[in-house]
Amino acid sequence: MPDMDADTDSNVTRPSLSYAAIAEQLLTHRLAQPDLSPGASNEKTALPRAFRRLAEVFALDSAAAAGEPPRAIIAVLAAGLVEATQVGGSRILLKSASGALTPLGNGGASDRSDEVSVEVALTRQDGEIVGALELFDKRSGSFDEGDLVLMARVGSYIAELVVTAGLLPWLAQGVRLVPRPALAHESDDAPAKAAILSRILAIALEILGADRGWILLYDPTMDELYTALSEGLGERELRIGAHDGIAGATFRTGELTNIPLAYQDPRFDPSIDWQIGYRTRNILCAPIFSADGQRLGVLQVVNKRHGAFDQADENHLRSLASQMGVTLDYTQLFDHVLRMKSHNESMLRSLTNGVLTIDMRGEVTFANQAALATLRRSEGELLGQPLMKVFGEMNAWILEAIDEVANGRAEKQLPNSEFYIESLGEWVSANISLLPLLDSRRNSLGFMLVIENLEGERELRRTMSRYLSNEVIDRLMQDSGEALGGTAQTATTLFSDIRGFTTLSEQLGAHGTVSMLNEYFSYMEDVLTNRSGVIDKYVGDAIMAVFGLPFAAEADAQNSVQAACDMLQVLELLNTRRAAAGGGVIRIGVGIATGTVIAGNIGSPKRMDFTVIGDPVNLASRIESMTKLYGTDILICAETRKRLAGTPKMRRIDVVRVRGQTRPTNVFEVLEHRAASWTPALDESIVLYEAGLDAYLAGDWTSAQERFEASLLLRGDDKAAELMVERCRRYRVAPPPDWDGVSV
Repeated sequence: MPDMDADTDSNVTRPSLSYAAIAEQLLTHRLAQPDLSPGASNEKTALPRAFRRLAEVFALDSAAAAGEPPRAIIAVLAAGLVEATQVGGSRILLKSASGALTPLGNGGASDRSDEVSVEVALTRQDGEIVGALELFDKRSGSFDEGDLVLMARVGSYIAELVVTAGLLPWLAQGVRLVPRPALAHESDDAPAKAAILSRILAIALEILGADRGWILLYDPTMDELYTALSEGLGERELRIGAHDGIAGATFRTGELTNIPLAYQDPRFDPSIDWQIGYRTRNILCAPIFSADGQRLGVLQVVNKRHGAFDQADENHLRSLASQMGVTLDYTQLFDHVLRMKSHNESMLRSLTNGVLTIDMRGEVTFANQAALATLRRSEGELLGQPLMKVFGEMNAWILEAIDEVANGRAEKQLPNSEFYIESLGEWVSANISLLPLLDSRRNSLGFMLVIENLEGERELRRTMSRYLSNEVIDRLMQDSGEALGGTAQTATTLFSDIRGFTTLSEQLGAHGTVSMLNEYFSYMEDVLTNRSGVIDKYVGDAIMAVFGLPFAAEADAQNSVQAACDMLQVLELLNTRRAAAGGGVIRIGVGIATGTVIAGNIGSPKRMDFTVIGDPVNLASRIESMTKLYGTDILICAETRKRLAGTPKMRRIDVVRVRGQTRPTNVFEVLEHRAASWTPALDESIVLYEAGLDAYLAGDWTSAQERFEASLLLRGDDKAAELMVERCRRYRVAPPPDWDGVSV
């Protein structure tokens, strides 16, 4: 986190206005969002995406120094805030001269019709409010205090940038004095840096005989010069636009400026004199350069005690400014190293994979939280310890692998490894990666050991295998969590139900009924999952399974029909076993329908199920109920029939319109499971039945009855043919009005 300064007058906490600092805050806030919490379904894809989107914010210091326009920087900050808080969008409103707020970009009223989720004021460092920042549509949960604090910090950047960008023409920029944030530009070496700069400034004032002086450094965040060290300003900080005033001109041109009469120079802004009660007579200002020629700021002295600054004074000031450049080079490099070290360690600590760094002596120098959890050690038990002591002799192969990496200076992957934790007597499964740490000259600095703990994945796979096929599990493990979100897709739904369950349960009693159901369900579960079916739920004695979720396939309908046939064949084996044990016979009916369903996690926040809803689901349930009416084992809808490969044994049994639906559908009886006992007579009975059905649908009751009766002679147990004969007799006596062939 960046250093902060609390404004005691307004109780407003202001950031240090460093892009690196705000980038770290945005990243820290992003890593705390629910979708990146350990175990989140889309954690593996969301983390790299978050880093990519926030990379532009981390690059803003360089971009600003390279001349990136303030408006472009505003856009990057707004996008970074949207990513960090996981919201739908943002909007910036700027205050006009009249006080009205207008959106940045179109200059007119907002075109949003929905209600703003949350809003904070755009407040400059001096406390002036120049607009508002709004965020919309939090994707998970509601806005919290952390979101508001982060918005206020980003808002302080945007508030200054809109002024620098000239987006508020009514607000004069000029030179200004602001309260100095106590740690705004300081790092761990700040006291030493301040002491050196203070000594150089004191020497400059003494040698040049000047009354006061300032060291103004460039702030790329604000495109301003600020007083890193000054005389006569007290606890206030002088800020000057990088293109304003004498200091701005010196910084912009990179040339020394000598002004003998300040008030006669049109570039001089006298407002600072009025604010501090001072009178500037003459000015000598020299640019400060880094070793690579980058402009860092200016060294400015004012009011030579005797006369004006001369050529000798100019030479002295150039020399002192050069010494300041060397000092600032080293301190900025040190700052950069510290920031990068802190940033890298923060990122490593947040990773879900365990990370250990080992120095050339083989001792552990860093361990993130995931590594501590995997190794079951505290930080104190790991840091400074030899790697052999951490892993023990049972894992000496790890040291051998490190030696290979040291000799080849190339990373080594050890997938599906197991190492032993002696203190607990446990084996841990993990993917292990060994990477050499090299400096710019490819000299070895040590090694990094990355541990991807596979225990959670294996436990998850074991749990999921109770509900899903191995094929579906493999795809879910590879796919993102979006597969479990709300989607509309084509799927096939299967319902099965035990016939005469009430009577059977009365005979078996409570204990026997539970035992029978558990045995039956265990058989059926294996059958369904082997055909890539997903058991959606058990409802009493009924089973609901879905084929095609969460991933659709061309063979879903085919798999569902084959699964239904397998269920009946396996049921025969189960009934044989039950009969040998003196148990009752189980009979079932199966209904199958295909169509577009809505699938997703449905329920309350406390309990949710991944399930499907829609007309095809209702149709499958109704069709399963009709197996009792027609005396069939398996019935399917027309859409399912259309998607089947080949010509399985089946017949069209009727055209129906089920409750809750307006469109009729052809219903087919699947007979493929009876292939072992099939006879030519059954083929002929199917031909006669379907011919009778055609006559029946055309309203030719007499012809239909004759064919149904002929079919019944060939297949005496055909309850569907008996039903159709009875209908034909009834309709011959009293034909239904407006006959369309559809049974309701």
